[in-house]
Amino acid sequence: MQPVGTAEETVDGSVEPPRTSHAPARDAAGTDVTDSASGSPVRAGRISLLSISLGTAGLGGAWRSATITLGAPIWISDALFALSGVVWVVLLAQYLRHGGGRWRNVLDDLHHPGLGFTLAYVPIIGMLAAGHFSRLGLDAARWGYAVFAVMAAIIAARLLAHWVTGGLASAPLHPGYLLPVVSAPFISSATASTLDLPQVAAATFAVGVLYWLAFGTVILGGLVANGGGIPPPARPTLTVLTIPPATGGLAWTAAHDGTFDPVGQGFAGMLLFTVLVVVFLLPDLHQRSFHYGYWVFSFPVAAGANFLILWLHGTDVAAWQAMSWVLLAAASAGFLLLYAATLLQLRRSRTAATAATA
Repeated sequence: MQPVGTAEETVDGSVEPPRTSHAPARDAAGTDVTDSASGSPVRAGRISLLSISLGTAGLGGAWRSATITLGAPIWISDALFALSGVVWVVLLAQYLRHGGGRWRNVLDDLHHPGLGFTLAYVPIIGMLAAGHFSRLGLDAARWGYAVFAVMAAIIAARLLAHWVTGGLASAPLHPGYLLPVVSAPFISSATASTLDLPQVAAATFAVGVLYWLAFGTVILGGLVANGGGIPPPARPTLTVLTIPPATGGLAWTAAHDGTFDPVGQGFAGMLLFTVLVVVFLLPDLHQRSFHYGYWVFSFPVAAGANFLILWLHGTDVAAWQAMSWVLLAAASAGFLLLYAATLLQLRRSRTAATAATA
């Protein structure tokens, strides 16, 4: 953490003006990101920025589905997963360099009311990569998957133990909390099916369904009961509502060789309806300016596009090929805009930091 009274980079990548100890750094949910162990917002910020890596891997998955259904070149998917891996390694290294290798610090980060769930990004990205590159070596992919699946389970279990004992009592509930306890098990299930581990796929799918029903009900009910009490900077997390039906649908269809039975169609219906809800929420999701928190949109878009491409093909919708290409092109164009805006924001942040320290 920089000394009090100097400019400091926030989680969203912007640079705050000089501040005192009475003006803490804030995350996308409007909560203090300074952890108690080292007082460094940088460590928590680097983990939250892994949404860039997660979204990129998600888009790689969509292109992989396009390879299967549309004959798209596999190298595009490979390149996206490679880029995701580079971002993953760089940000994780920075996290460790700022104290992330100490168990006490990891627990502090897990217990953070606004950012604790983002630690699940680490194993989720690892599982996605293991599944994608399994064609290069199934045994190695299985071992890598096992490591990341166990890590995801430990993170989810620790978070649940913390939450059910009052760890979220003072935090506004938002759908981001579904990521470690619902989306991670569904992604684990889909990856296990890819790696020909049907028993593991069934077990992790059941975990995802159980906690989707439990926590999904609590979070959605809380949002309705509180009249949308999420702070404006955290409202983009509402798009995460689309991830459980998308990842759950991907897990189910992966376990059933890509066929769309009534359950698969049910997941498609839930996803399409949730997307419609998010469309009506778009005016409330508007942010005053671009920040790195916009990457929270990326994985919902990528996972949704991935599942819908498979659904269009599996259901044999009229003009499914053209619709799939349009969907993939729109998702890819959105990512290109995010990448461009991120690079521009990074340049502006560095310029502002240089000017503040001059």
